[in-house]
Amino acid sequence: MAIKVGNAAAFLAGVLAATTMPVSLAGDLSTITAAAEVPTTPFLGGFIKETRVIYPLRIGDWEARDEHLYDDQYLGASVRYAHVSEKDRWIDLYFYPAGVLPESRLMQDVDSTLEGIRSSTGKQGSYSEVDIAPVDALSFVVGSGKSKQEVAAGSTSLRLVREGKAYSSSMVMVIKDLYYIKGRYSAEESALSQRDVKKQLEKLMREVVRSATVRSSGDCWMAPPIIARPAPLATDSPGRLATISHDGTIHAVAYQDRVEALDVASPQAILLQATVMGMTQRLLPGCVAPENMNPSVPEGMRELRLEFRAAPVERSSPSVPLRPSRAGVT
Repeated sequence: MAIKVGNAAAFLAGVLAATTMPVSLAGDLSTITAAAEVPTTPFLGGFIKETRVIYPLRIGDWEARDEHLYDDQYLGASVRYAHVSEKDRWIDLYFYPAGVLPESRLMQDVDSTLEGIRSSTGKQGSYSEVDIAPVDALSFVVGSGKSKQEVAAGSTSLRLVREGKAYSSSMVMVIKDLYYIKGRYSAEESALSQRDVKKQLEKLMREVVRSATVRSSGDCWMAPPIIARPAPLATDSPGRLATISHDGTIHAVAYQDRVEALDVASPQAILLQATVMGMTQRLLPGCVAPENMNPSVPEGMRELRLEFRAAPVERSSPSVPLRPSRAGVT
């Protein structure tokens, strides 16, 4: 798949905004292609090997009280937020791996999750009645200025009956940084309406999406190697994408499959490495280099760590791995 000149230029505009070092693009970027397909690798324990979730300990009247890591690693982890004054109310927040998914997949997975709830109606330990409202498509704003982006969300309300007692319930779900983030909230119908429950959950989820960070490492990090070369660096080799100079000296030259640099640890080389990843679609949101997997945890936040075991490859396709459909999202 070809990346147009405009896309490469837009990516570099963000890079240039953060640096004063001169970056020069090659004359023709119209034939840049996406990175070669990565080798087949297990989704968990391969494509994603570990994850760090940093989430807020308090959001409004809700306090994080409990964490749970599931034995089935596809289910990830959950955090329970309890209301500070209403002791019988809580919101469960789930973080579980998604992989690289198209935007259209979100609503499919929301529907799949709701179908799982609907199909369990009448079974032992489940609800005797389930009534699900149509799903609303929302968006949560993350960042500001040039870094501002919208994260799509699916939100719905439910009426549930268990052991003769009716509940107002809601579910909100997003896909962000290679992960699903899902919120569930239920309260007795006599205390809160479906509208109120849905509104409260959407408010909490909006803040979670804004303030929580999810970063993973593994084979999802597809950085081209930085190779040391003596001065002067060649700038007329076929396939050159960009160069970066400082004080009149070219310090690094980027190609689709590598970066050649005078100093492999220099800021110029690292900057061009990120540039190549962005221009060739190898820079995946939420995936970072292994050395960046120990972020500082700000006051009022907590870190949740997940490590994954390699399992047999789930898919025969050599394309970028994603969550196997049989793992489900209910």
